[in-house]
Amino acid sequence: MFASVVHIRPAARFDVPHPWAALVLHEAARIEPDETARMAWYRGDPIATLGQQTAESLVACGRHEDVLGFLRATARDLGLKPARAFAAF
Repeated sequence: MFASVVHIRPAARFDVPHPWAALVLHEAARIEPDETARMAWYRGDPIATLGQQTAESLVACGRHEDVLGFLRATARDLGLKPARAFAAF
């Protein structure tokens, strides 16, 4: 008599459980625009300079600033312009 409720998520969306993950992934988008490749990096590629841990594991243990620093240094090395930020008035 009653229809069952089914939760449907869009296929293109990825679950990102940690609140700092969105900021890390936003910064990573400057280097890798493809979302699937970016998520594969975030979850599966160890970062040599950060103890061979993935970005996901580093963010989960509170080291998001280290990952952001790594991404910003990588962007600089690639010749990408710095991200725009709010300036003090």
